Amino acid sequence: MLLFAVGFNLWLYRLEPTSLVDPNDNAFQFALVDRTNQIWDFAQQRCATENGKRKTANGVFNPMRFPFTFCLFQFTFLLDHWVPNWAEGYNLPYYYSHIPQIAIVSSYRLLTFFSQFQISNFKFQISLFTYYHWVIYLLMSLFPVSVFLALRVIKLPWLATGIGAVLASQISTDGLYGLDPPSFLFRGWGLSSQLFAMIWLPLAIAYAWKYISEGTSFMKAVFFLVATTMGHLGIGYIALLSLLPLGLAKPKKLVLLGATVLFFLSYWIVPIFLTNDYHNVSFWDPVWKFDSFGWRLTMDRLFNGELFDWGRFPTITLLVFVGLFVSRPFGLLFVFWLLLYFGRATWGGLIDLVPGMSEFHLSRFIVGLHLAGLFLIPIAISWLVSFVPKQFPRVFCYFVILLLCYFVIYPQTIRYAQHNDFLIKQANENYKKVLPDLDTLFSVFKELPPGRIYPGRGGNWGKDFKVAETTMFMHLSTYGLPVTLWLPETWSPNSDVEQYFNDNYLSHYALFGIRYVVTPPSVSPKPFWKLLKETTTWKLYSVIPASEPESRQDQNWIPGQARDDNTGAYIAGGVRPAIVSSSKLNYINLVHLWIQSEAHEKGLYPELTFAKDFPRKTGLPNFRMLDEVTYQVPDGSTHNLFTEPPVYMTGTEPDVKILSESREADMIFHAKVEVGKNCTECIVVLRQSSHPNWQVTIDGKPTDHITVFPFYVAVGVSPGTHEIIFSYQPSGLKIFLLVLEMGTVLGLIVLWIRAIFSTTVKITR
Repeated sequence: MLLFAVGFNLWLYRLEPTSLVDPNDNAFQFALVDRTNQIWDFAQQRCATENGKRKTANGVFNPMRFPFTFCLFQFTFLLDHWVPNWAEGYNLPYYYSHIPQIAIVSSYRLLTFFSQFQISNFKFQISLFTYYHWVIYLLMSLFPVSVFLALRVIKLPWLATGIGAVLASQISTDGLYGLDPPSFLFRGWGLSSQLFAMIWLPLAIAYAWKYISEGTSFMKAVFFLVATTMGHLGIGYIALLSLLPLGLAKPKKLVLLGATVLFFLSYWIVPIFLTNDYHNVSFWDPVWKFDSFGWRLTMDRLFNGELFDWGRFPTITLLVFVGLFVSRPFGLLFVFWLLLYFGRATWGGLIDLVPGMSEFHLSRFIVGLHLAGLFLIPIAISWLVSFVPKQFPRVFCYFVILLLCYFVIYPQTIRYAQHNDFLIKQANENYKKVLPDLDTLFSVFKELPPGRIYPGRGGNWGKDFKVAETTMFMHLSTYGLPVTLWLPETWSPNSDVEQYFNDNYLSHYALFGIRYVVTPPSVSPKPFWKLLKETTTWKLYSVIPASEPESRQDQNWIPGQARDDNTGAYIAGGVRPAIVSSSKLNYINLVHLWIQSEAHEKGLYPELTFAKDFPRKTGLPNFRMLDEVTYQVPDGSTHNLFTEPPVYMTGTEPDVKILSESREADMIFHAKVEVGKNCTECIVVLRQSSHPNWQVTIDGKPTDHITVFPFYVAVGVSPGTHEIIFSYQPSGLKIFLLVLEMGTVLGLIVLWIRAIFSTTVKITR
């Protein structure tokens, strides 16, 4: 039955790794894989530079020859690096799951390296994109193995366990982001990162239950809980919360297990909590993601079979109901997740009493329901078979149940997969038609100076500007090109304010660092777009800076060069005209008004701080946001943003010239600037999302940086000419905790080996 379950998945979804383009969240997920691959090279180069071992003329040393030759501390760049693809950049690996990307890239590089030796006729020549799709295809297909092993851990009968494996990949919902196959398929949602946690999740719960109930398998429980969380933080959080109903009667074991898991994840979790102000909670995300669906709709869906058997007779749902009344621990687990899945729509603010709930997508708790169901289904089958008289062959009963499940459940799964195959073939054919033009576009971008790209947005012509079935703004960002106005993730603090971009205003292109525009041939250009190249499927424009007279637009200007007003550049000069104190939830309207005003055109970038020291005695206007529309000034009076807009310092014009700028892997940005003698409160702004992990040096000396509107990194500069370097560095706390955890693991391994050796000696004696 296990072989059938795995073999069926491998056959049914065999076209998944053949897809040439992604129409769903896999575009975002692969972009993170591709970025990790870039950072691998960056880390090697940094290591070689720091050791003074760059390749010499006679080729003595080249760290790129072997893909794993880099320093321990440079490995932290893989755990914590800058991703420039969306929303003015963000350090996604700092907050988001990063181990899956490292595992994919490292295994891909290892296979590529060993294939050079041609030990056999095997030649590893597939692209990273295809390899990534093979990985997620295999993880999805092998999920029944994890369920099978987990059910054996809790000592279910072999045949019931086998049927549990057969049904493991047969949950069906109408796109609710659970453990059902549509969450991962081409036709579905592309939640491939979830697969890296899902493959460990059943084993994590099974071994946790074994430890809590029997006191054994502690390290196995820790390992699988840690592996689950490293695969996907959200799914790991669900696994950790699942310990509460399972270990309610044995709190000491519960605390020990949870604390140990959190220790081994502390390098990731602790820095997240300490810098939570820099993690955006977007109002563009649908409310149901945060609040879930409430008790009434959830119960309707449960009793209608839509949480486990959407589109077919509710066979799995009925088995879950039976298991609910048969198994006390896993029945309690199901009830626990059902209550949490009701969400804020039912519990209101009470749900926030659970740590981490205020910013969690509560709709994802359907994973907890499905998880409990995976255990309840075979438990129910085993219980039903137990009523069969002993003289009657129970193997036959299991066989009948298996056949019934197959003929009732599998047809809908097959129909869904058949349409999925049709869409993959169609998308591949359409992709091949536009591939020559697409290759040309990427080639052109390789030759042009760097800059952000505006390829339309979902609310205008961008929604119909596609590569096969994928929008152009999705596809460009998948391969590392920085785009604006697409939000595959809304964690960057610039995600929301970026949406106020208006493509009719030239000043907005400068504000967001947009240098290029890609459109379908049918779109009429704006007056300040200059055509660079076109094909039958696209036109590429550069944005003409406001300071560029028409007479110089033909021969004297190379697109992308530094301009007087830095339109499209990453580094700009300005003035700090005020200091604003706010929480991360209260500044969005203020920034919106600032974008609509002429302030940013004049180079006025107010400082934004989350500090509580208000007002500051700096001589600058100070005010504090009390909520989204109310602010307080130093005299204690309160005002409304929309009736009394805040007043910024005036009378000082920016006198900062950007003489040159360059970048390295979008991790290090260099600038040479000239600041006028009378420029007070002058700043240099890096148009990347601000975060404490940015480090800034001026003329080689470390300097504190600030956050300015909309949410950029900036540093104060004095009169004169300066060399400024903005560099993104992995968190020092993260490195410390990582080394501590690695040392602990090594210590445990040494103790384990000594224990084995000691036992062996005693037996020998």
